[in-house]
Amino acid sequence: MAHGRKSALVVGVVLCAVAVAPVPAAVAATPATTAGSLPSESRWLDDVAPVASSLRSYLEQRLGDTDAAERPAVVLDIDNTSLATHYDKGQPIEAVLEATRYAHDHGAAVLFASYRSASSQDSTTEQLTSAGYTVDGLCLKPHGDSPGKAAVKLGCRKTFESQGYTLVANVGNRSTDFEGGHYEKGFKLPDYDGGLS
Repeated sequence: MAHGRKSALVVGVVLCAVAVAPVPAAVAATPATTAGSLPSESRWLDDVAPVASSLRSYLEQRLGDTDAAERPAVVLDIDNTSLATHYDKGQPIEAVLEATRYAHDHGAAVLFASYRSASSQDSTTEQLTSAGYTVDGLCLKPHGDSPGKAAVKLGCRKTFESQGYTLVANVGNRSTDFEGGHYEKGFKLPDYDGGLS
């Protein structure tokens, strides 16, 4: 973690057969469906709301506590985290958008890490900006063989850190969005046991 900041809770995640690294615990949505089913759009948005509210509350506290040397940033997944892709394709998830607007207005960069193909860089940037997001950085799956979703997302966070950002919040909807750490606090939106990709 940058500048010695630590989360109140940490859990261990196995990165390979012999290495274990601590990662921050993520604030998570409570599942609200039976196995194999997806809720209505309105129920999904109801399940997103408390996580987005926790994100906003955290940002209000955290961004009021930055020093001049920090370059705070929020990292977001895209599909079914920043933009709806299952229910209302391409539309912003308003509660998340509002939290990122708050972050940007209070000095934080808005960065995106996605498993979308690198060839979609321009179209993805256009989708995000058209939906109302500020895009201060976008990291996508590299060309060629992929090491997997978790490794790509971790690589993106490490890249952002190498650019001098302090990743104060990491927002996603899949467990692979959080593996490996390199952020202060995670906020997990519902994926309904993987049913909502």
